[in-house]
Amino acid sequence: MTTMRSFPGLRTVTISVEFGTRKKLDGLKPYFAAEAERVRALSVIAAAGLTPREAAARRSRWAEEKDEQRRRGVLIDSMRALITGALTQEVVERGWDRLERYELPHQSRGRWPGSSQGSWPEKITVDLPADLVIAVHVGCWDVSKEAVGKLRDWKERHPEARPNRPSRPGCSPQALADYQYYSAKVLTTGEIWRGAVTRGLKRIESHLPSRR
Repeated sequence: MTTMRSFPGLRTVTISVEFGTRKKLDGLKPYFAAEAERVRALSVIAAAGLTPREAAARRSRWAEEKDEQRRRGVLIDSMRALITGALTQEVVERGWDRLERYELPHQSRGRWPGSSQGSWPEKITVDLPADLVIAVHVGCWDVSKEAVGKLRDWKERHPEARPNRPSRPGCSPQALADYQYYSAKVLTTGEIWRGAVTRGLKRIESHLPSRR
């Protein structure tokens, strides 16, 4: 059986976000650096007095512990950690950590009809755990596949329509309403990435020193 943890390593994700997000993340760099130094010091203390072999084993266990703490949102020592913790929570809450399959069918390739046309002026690029990235792609497809199929059928029936231009859609009001109904049922990976960034920024507020 293929599980989430069958996908080790990292995958690069580019996230389109609202204006001001990059500035917020840049403002957290001193906090990230302080946390990274704190855990580095702890790892040195943990290995003190051990033989080289024991120290290597302890560092390996400590690296695994840090990864788990990042997923739980306990350790936030980088932008990756901030998003990873929030994304893990999102995946668990949606039950995507318990999906039966983690393979994407060929029908899911490319941009889906009904995807959001929103304008996101900033982009951030981050390497995220591959298992989480795969779970999000598969989870979004699982949620959206029926609606995507309906929308593809709709486009075959209305090849000249422009449903994203409501004032001049090129189709009947009922056809436009049908398109909008199914579009609302499409959940894109972009929505999940943005939600993780927002959740991560909100979560870290409790870690920061209070400002008076």
